Amino acid sequence: MSALFDRSYTCQICGKDFTSKQVKTSAIRAKERKKDFHTIFNGENPTFYGVICCPNCGYTKFENDFKQEITAKCRDTVKNTITKSWKVQDFTKERDINAAIKVHLIALVNYNVLKEKQAIIGKLLLRLAWFYEEAGNTSENMKYVKLALDAFIKSFELEKQEDAEEKELEIIYLIGELNRQLGNYKEAIRWYDMVVKHEFAYKNRLIKGYAKEQWALAAEEYSLSKKNEPATILTTNY
Repeated sequence: MSALFDRSYTCQICGKDFTSKQVKTSAIRAKERKKDFHTIFNGENPTFYGVICCPNCGYTKFENDFKQEITAKCRDTVKNTITKSWKVQDFTKERDINAAIKVHLIALVNYNVLKEKQAIIGKLLLRLAWFYEEAGNTSENMKYVKLALDAFIKSFELEKQEDAEEKELEIIYLIGELNRQLGNYKEAIRWYDMVVKHEFAYKNRLIKGYAKEQWALAAEEYSLSKKNEPATILTTNY
């Protein structure tokens, strides 16, 4: 029995109805959960299907965003940019990692054209980093880790978050974790520290716990990279 099923959608740009594959909840099998929220799955990967792409006009967004009504101005923007140069591609069937990368890159163009919030663009960039990691492409993985980090920093500095307490804590944590992945250990520790000391950290014990664990890991990695230098950042009261 297939782990996939067809879900119906109506495009907000061209009005066309179509179906696109999704993974059945009962078929989702998590194998490993990483500290940047990257989950490795046994069998079908539901993250591959996280964005919906209209095969007719190229409008592509995360599923919840795809369903939302948009303004006439945004509709015209998509038609005059995305649709105008769209070469028909069909991502409504089963997706492998290459198809997942392609459709998420198309989504990235859509979100940038519409000047969406950096928080959502950062989420998309982070998923692309995950996919390239799974594909074994280290250079592209690091490229998108850096791009995701830049987007999350812009979001933290410039954007007011919906569900501000939870979302802000998550963004601060990811800034720390992505800095660690890039080898910016001192900077990573600074952001992890912000998570642990955040006034609303008690509301998300998972992220607070992750921040403490990754703080210790970043300190260890920093120490290993600076064996001959005094590790002045490695003391804590946690």
